[in-house]
Amino acid sequence: MDRALSLALCLALFMITRCAACNLDQCTRIYNMKMEEEGIPGPEATPAFCSVLSAYGHCVHGTTRSCRGNLKYHTTVSLLNPLKVRYNCTKHGGGGTHTRPHGAHLPPAPPQAPPQCTFHGRHRFRHCGLFGDPHLKTFHNEYQTCRVRGAWPLIDNPYLAVQVTNDPVLEGSLATATTKVTIIIKGRSTPCTTEKTYEATADAPLPSTFIDGSYRSGPEDGVVIAAGAEVHPGGHQRVEIYLRYIETTLLVRRVGKYLAFSAKLPEELVESSMQDDDNLQLCTRGCPLAERLDLVRARGHVVSWEAALAQCRNTEELSNDIVNNLTDYYLDWCVFDAMTAGVGFEFTAAAHSAQADVLRMDPSSLQNRTVPLHLEQTVPSRGFALQRLSSVLALLLVFLYRLMC
Repeated sequence: MDRALSLALCLALFMITRCAACNLDQCTRIYNMKMEEEGIPGPEATPAFCSVLSAYGHCVHGTTRSCRGNLKYHTTVSLLNPLKVRYNCTKHGGGGTHTRPHGAHLPPAPPQAPPQCTFHGRHRFRHCGLFGDPHLKTFHNEYQTCRVRGAWPLIDNPYLAVQVTNDPVLEGSLATATTKVTIIIKGRSTPCTTEKTYEATADAPLPSTFIDGSYRSGPEDGVVIAAGAEVHPGGHQRVEIYLRYIETTLLVRRVGKYLAFSAKLPEELVESSMQDDDNLQLCTRGCPLAERLDLVRARGHVVSWEAALAQCRNTEELSNDIVNNLTDYYLDWCVFDAMTAGVGFEFTAAAHSAQADVLRMDPSSLQNRTVPLHLEQTVPSRGFALQRLSSVLALLLVFLYRLMC
């Protein structure tokens, strides 16, 4: 029955993936074919090229629904406008042949008010965090440990897209850890910023700027890297990106050879993302059932539970700004990571920093936790349960015998 259910889930996921396939490559093939037909060797400031580029842009934008979680799509979109400007396509009108009649005068454009780049929402927020092997707290306070190997979207809305890439912790282990974080701040939905991309990899120090070298964008600093590549004891780094117009804070941390991510978004943005049935974002929907790991069954045995617990409670090497008493999921997750990949400073620091981010961005979620987990407990086997039942029955028989006699 379990195998049949797993097969059905895999088939459903395959069909969803096929139905929602990104058609960006088809647009690119059409673009290359048109370039050959027009005899255009490459981008140039001609009406013919601008016409091909305009058609390519229409095709790309037509794939928005199926490609919005695809980083190649967002990169392509971000290049279209610079190409139009560079090759004077605004002057050519996209390559069209329409010209303004002689003597015609356009009415003067009305003065435009400066954009309002300050958030005016309900000021209720949700938090999502991902760290470790990897452990996920969703916007709806669901706590999951997941496999999610490869590239997965965390957040995708009209203003923002975040994707992480996870690689196996050890050969043969189910657990993975985040080795790349890509943040795309979309400029098409707002006048408060141009499109910006931030990219961090675990094998290099965190950049303190976006990939174009800037650290702010838009009027009134609509987007700004508020804390750039702060370095803490042990080489722990932290970068904070603030989006003023949607009152959103993004945190990227690098601890040892792994990355962690936290986000605080307005409730309105989270709710609008939930209304999309095609939504596969981990922060809103959580990990697919087939990707979730059981903390006890999936943990490794590189070190004992006692050694892992001792390491997770050792705060001597930690920065003062993240030291706190690990509790509940964050303690269990730290122990899981240490047992799976070996004790070390990075796992303790990652768990402490993740809990510190929650205390700052969503403290009520920790205050509402009332039932602690016990990672050291193992799942009782069926034989063990029967043995316990036999013992209880034996004691009951002895009690009844004494009562009757």
